[in-house]
Amino acid sequence: MPLTVVLHGPAGVGKTTVAKQLLLEWTQDDQAKTSSSAFYLSCKDLNHKGTCTFAELISANGPDLQDAIPGILTQARKILFIVDGFDELRVPSGALIHDICGDWRKQRPVPVLLGSLLKRKMLPKSTLVITTRPGALRELRLLVEQPLFIEIEGFLELDRKAYFLKHFEEETQALRAFDLMKKNAALFRMGSAPAVCWLVCTCLKRQMEKGEDPASTCLTTTSLFLRFLCSQFTAARSSCPRDCLQAPLKSVCLLAAEGIWTQTSVFDGEDLRRLGVKESALCPFLDKNILQKSKDCEGCYSFIHLSVQQFLAAVFYVLETEEEEEDVGGHRCHIGDLQKLLSKEGRLKNPSLTQVGYFIFGLSNEERAMELETTFGCLVSMEIKQQLLKCRSVPRGKKPFSTMDTKEVLYCLYESQEEELVEDTMAPVTEISIHLTNTFEMMQSSFCLKHCQNLQKISLQVGKRIFLENDTMWKSDAQVERSQHDHHSLHLWADLCSVFSSNKNLNFLDKVV
Repeated sequence: MPLTVVLHGPAGVGKTTVAKQLLLEWTQDDQAKTSSSAFYLSCKDLNHKGTCTFAELISANGPDLQDAIPGILTQARKILFIVDGFDELRVPSGALIHDICGDWRKQRPVPVLLGSLLKRKMLPKSTLVITTRPGALRELRLLVEQPLFIEIEGFLELDRKAYFLKHFEEETQALRAFDLMKKNAALFRMGSAPAVCWLVCTCLKRQMEKGEDPASTCLTTTSLFLRFLCSQFTAARSSCPRDCLQAPLKSVCLLAAEGIWTQTSVFDGEDLRRLGVKESALCPFLDKNILQKSKDCEGCYSFIHLSVQQFLAAVFYVLETEEEEEDVGGHRCHIGDLQKLLSKEGRLKNPSLTQVGYFIFGLSNEERAMELETTFGCLVSMEIKQQLLKCRSVPRGKKPFSTMDTKEVLYCLYESQEEELVEDTMAPVTEISIHLTNTFEMMQSSFCLKHCQNLQKISLQVGKRIFLENDTMWKSDAQVERSQHDHHSLHLWADLCSVFSSNKNLNFLDKVV
């Protein structure tokens, strides 16, 4: 086994589970001639620790180990260290590479001790397993030497399908729900996390049990998350005053937004006090399993998945702020405004802001705003559309979007499902370049291009995998599924092509590859 292994992957796909399984197997190795030792270091917990020795750090959760530590550390080859959640480490720039040391008996700030372990100055012959989300990989590469990188993918497509079949009593309902999620590429990617599969299944199953058609719910990611959230509180709404859920919603959204901007997913009592959030306000969301008590940190809370935190952070931006809430703005010093959230610079530093932005566009839809207001008794800001338009509009005379910018803008506008917002945003655009890589992007483009009345020129590139006539990967027993895929793709393609005849200003199609 390599001395340093990095397990990386998106939130909620099982990195910590794999790491803890390795820890268990390491200590139960029957082949070992001498006993092996393993230590688990959670970066969430390390954020709250002060100066100590390395020996004190690793024995903090097992005081009975303190006397044995010197003997254990003399056998570094028999030691496994798990550093879990590197992306959640909050230390000053350069703290992990400054003043590193190799003496486990010396008092040092925790970032120095961790940096010494990662840089192999401390116990260089030990084995090290680190887990992280992709956003922190670049920084981690600069710290660790000759690591083995292993991507944890979470649920593969067959796993997701099996989960749906297990969750639903009726197979036809399970396959219907799975197909709806699969048609939304963004939602399907999120489904690699078991928590998201649970969320989707819970939401769609409830709709089907009521005899409702769930197709529109999966049309956008925002509509699915909003329907899930509101459906959890529909019964509670009828048994309590109109505004009884308003304060809890605002509290949990404030917590979510603060966490997104500080890149934190676990909140302790000090965080709650600083933000002015009462623990009692969290109870409705704890009861519905949207928020949960942390297993690794006593008195701490976390959301069931990063995507849920991102959605609630988006809700924070669309809720109307009352005067008394503006007076406590100091509690929100870490939370940036909408323009900063949607800026390229902000999203490069903090990738989670991108998905929050998508959700905000989705929540600008009037029907969704009404659903949120009806369920929680709160008001949605009427200014949100104008703010989004200001942040995403293209000044006249400017060059058209780049291909990457176009993809993101179309995603945002499709998520809103607001034709007027599309028309206003795209009014200055006379030419556009689009690269389609899947059917969901085709659906987004079709929806938006129908409302680009001043468009004159389109450069269009179509990925080979969208149409599968020559795809040899399909096995004979999957021909039915392939036929359904082809039918769906051709229907979307015909819808997109209708733009060429309906838009009278459009006179130039550059290329189709």
